Amino acid sequence: MTKLSEVASTPPTPPPRTSVFILFVHALLFALFWNPIPQAHAAEVGVTRSSDRTNWQPPVANARPGDLLRPFVAPQMPWSAAHRGIDIRASTAQVIAPAAGEVMFVGRVVDRGVVTIRHPNGLLSSFEPVESDLEVGAVVAPGDPVGTIDAEASHCEVQCVHWGVRVPDGWHIGSSVRDLYIDPGFLLGWTEPSILWPVHSDPVS
Repeated sequence: MTKLSEVASTPPTPPPRTSVFILFVHALLFALFWNPIPQAHAAEVGVTRSSDRTNWQPPVANARPGDLLRPFVAPQMPWSAAHRGIDIRASTAQVIAPAAGEVMFVGRVVDRGVVTIRHPNGLLSSFEPVESDLEVGAVVAPGDPVGTIDAEASHCEVQCVHWGVRVPDGWHIGSSVRDLYIDPGFLLGWTEPSILWPVHSDPVS
């Protein structure tokens, strides 16, 4: 028979660690997409401030969820192998801005052209393989052309564009600071947000 003193001294069972990370990632996504954007930051890139995720559109015209050729696969660690973006089938070679922003990079990375845009909420979009005549500092509106797909450098069996989205310095592991990649499909409403996070990492917003 169990004594009352034994019951009273039994420590409560701690909640599963997974629930802590679920709550954290939901809070991070909420902060990214629903918190107001500081006006000063929006003014830096010369675009209208907005935190409405429905403003996002595919970087190729008329793309639909069925055009998702390869989904986002998050890395277990910042340096781990993964698919840090999504591959979208393109019916046209023209690549357009998925949201307003400022061009931060135009050039070649290894063997392919890359264009990077910074958006008002601080997110960075990168597109490859894309050739562009835009200059760094150019301001683009949603749907503005940013370049054309280089078919010779494509890694898809059909014409496609790779779109990656990251939070600058959004992942801290000890003294190491790395960019945090998120699923562009979530911005489009094509996929649901991930609710789990590697327990050995320390992502921050």
